[in-house]
Amino acid sequence: MGKICAFLGNNYDKFLNLKIGHNTPPNLKARIREEVINLIEHEDVDTFLVGEIGGYEKDAYDVVLAVQREYPKIQIYLVISKMSDLHKTGFSEEDEVIRRWGFDDFIFPLKCEFGSKRLCIVYRNRYIIENTDFIIAYNEYKGKAYNFCKAAKGKGVKVIELAGNIA
Repeated sequence: MGKICAFLGNNYDKFLNLKIGHNTPPNLKARIREEVINLIEHEDVDTFLVGEIGGYEKDAYDVVLAVQREYPKIQIYLVISKMSDLHKTGFSEEDEVIRRWGFDDFIFPLKCEFGSKRLCIVYRNRYIIENTDFIIAYNEYKGKAYNFCKAAKGKGVKVIELAGNIA
C-alpha cells in the first residue's frame, strides 16, 4: 500500500456568504489536480481521504474523482462526520461531478457517532490528521482548518498549501 493524502481548507462559499451556488476561486481545481497527480506519480500516493463539508472539500473531491478515471488504481475514501453526509453521486453529460458517489468506501470515525455536527467535524479532522501522509490545503483565512493543518505539520504530515499560490 502506498501513501495517503487528504484535503482540508476553508469553506470559501461560507466566507462569501453564498446561500445558493458555489464559487471556486480561479485556477484552484487546476492546482489541486496538479498536486494530486504529482503525489500519485512522485510520492507513491494511492489513497485519498475526501470530505464534502465546504466549498474547498467539494472541489477537491470533484478533482480526485476525475483523476481516478486516469489513474484507476487510486482509492478514494469519503471521511464523514455524520451518516447524513453520504450523498448520491454521478457524472453529468459534460463529465462534471454533480453528486458524489464515486468513492471506493467511506470512513466514519468512531467518535463521530455522538455529538453535535460541529464537534463531529472536529473528530473527523483529528482522524484525518492522524491517518494521512499529505494534506493538500486551501487556507485563505485562519480558521479551524488552518489550525488543523498546523497541528498536522507538528505531527510530521506534509501540508501543501494552495492559498496565495493560485495564478
